[in-house]
Amino acid sequence: MPELPEVETVRNFLNKNIIQENIISVEIKDRNLRFDISSEIPKILNETMITKIDRLGKYLIFFNSKDYALILHLGMTGFFRIENSYNHRKHDHIIFSFKDKKLIFNDVRKFGFMKIYLQEKVFLSRHLKKLGPDPLSKEFSYSYFRKNLKRKTNIKNLLMNQYFVSGLGNIYCSEILFDSKISPVREIGSLKDQELQRIIFSTKKILRHAIKLGGTTIKNFIVSNEKIGYFKNKLMVYGRAGLFCQRCDSKILIKRILQSGRSTFFCQKCQL
Repeated sequence: MPELPEVETVRNFLNKNIIQENIISVEIKDRNLRFDISSEIPKILNETMITKIDRLGKYLIFFNSKDYALILHLGMTGFFRIENSYNHRKHDHIIFSFKDKKLIFNDVRKFGFMKIYLQEKVFLSRHLKKLGPDPLSKEFSYSYFRKNLKRKTNIKNLLMNQYFVSGLGNIYCSEILFDSKISPVREIGSLKDQELQRIIFSTKKILRHAIKLGGTTIKNFIVSNEKIGYFKNKLMVYGRAGLFCQRCDSKILIKRILQSGRSTFFCQKCQL
């Protein structure tokens, strides 16, 4: 599933191509997503303009000139492409037509979704209202972290908890904890102040670097018609089980474990 840097890469792509463009029409080709695409979406968005696209964690929020907002989640395989004229593909779900281009959302596995709300209510929706702060925001800070240290869990599971911080998944949690030299199995109550500060610093550093390189392509991440995601070439631990650590010169191999049913990769020597 795309994580924050991949979703931000999609947001940047859309910002370059559709902001302040008039939507001539919206056509639903296949309403079958995680939630059925509402027939109200074409009625509301026809002959309007997308004025701004925000992101919170793994969600995109499209604001339009009629004071509505569209929440979109890419699911596991959702992606947008732009074409001058529409060329049908299997699993196309919705087409946004502009003067000289068409924006198409395709989702093979149908785990993505889009819902429309009044702008004043969009952040009160059940999808957004309980999300933790975006890790690139000022709200994700040392003081915020300190307030959550009474939770009984390990640091990897805490970072994966979307109600604590939104947008992180397996790939970036493993990379963040490697960069901060913290073991993923550490109980959060054992973390010292300087270790918390390292985690926050590494979180923002890794995410910004990944966004700059277009995210990480492991399987299905696509922007328009191109697979991107050059951060996969910078991964230090994720997917490297059985290989030597690139930092500590030890003969101990990168280890893979399961935490809450999800893979975690780390160095047993330099992550303490």
